[in-house]
Amino acid sequence: MEGTRLRILQILQKNTNDTVEGLAKGVGLASATIRRHLDILQRDHLVAFSEVRKKTGRPEHSFYLTEEGQEALPKNYSKLLGMVVQQLSELSERDTLGKDGSDVLDLVFSRLADEVVRPLKADLAGKSLGERVASLERHLEDQTFLPEMDVSDGLLKIRLMNCPFRSVALQSKAVCTFDLNVISSMLDMNVERRNCIHDGDSGSGCMYVADLSAEAERQLTTA
Repeated sequence: MEGTRLRILQILQKNTNDTVEGLAKGVGLASATIRRHLDILQRDHLVAFSEVRKKTGRPEHSFYLTEEGQEALPKNYSKLLGMVVQQLSELSERDTLGKDGSDVLDLVFSRLADEVVRPLKADLAGKSLGERVASLERHLEDQTFLPEMDVSDGLLKIRLMNCPFRSVALQSKAVCTFDLNVISSMLDMNVERRNCIHDGDSGSGCMYVADLSAEAERQLTTA
């Protein structure tokens, strides 16, 4: 997937239920051209639409990604499988004593987060919050999470528009624990998960928030 159709999928991932006119503006092409690309994406079951009735005039069609469309965007299941297998092989009998499958998964993904953050800690030591936020954003971009950062109302908001482990995360929330631990460790802050694709927030992605002091908010908004 590349070119215009990839761009359409990327826009729909961020702007769920967009119109032809909205997509045309986002891509920078004529509406008629966008419609032709949408026809192909619907044929391939990557995009679907619903009808939006207006008080006056003709109804509009609102387009959104199907699960196939979500899976057509960057994913990295092989990396996840390799990391999980490695962590499972290192578990001891003491690690699993008295734990059910869910507890073991949480332990595995917690250790995965520690392993991911460990080589980054030397570079993060002594860094300001602004520098940590910038490092986190670069890391999340490198891992194809498509992060969107926002600072407002005393909160740092981190929205992950793409999950490279999406189908696994829909089955097990332990994957989302991995994301939460990486984010909180890199920021060295308490972070709360507000939205999660596992809980049905598929259209808006996963969102994590951290409370900021007035001084920290000022520093981040003026950086």
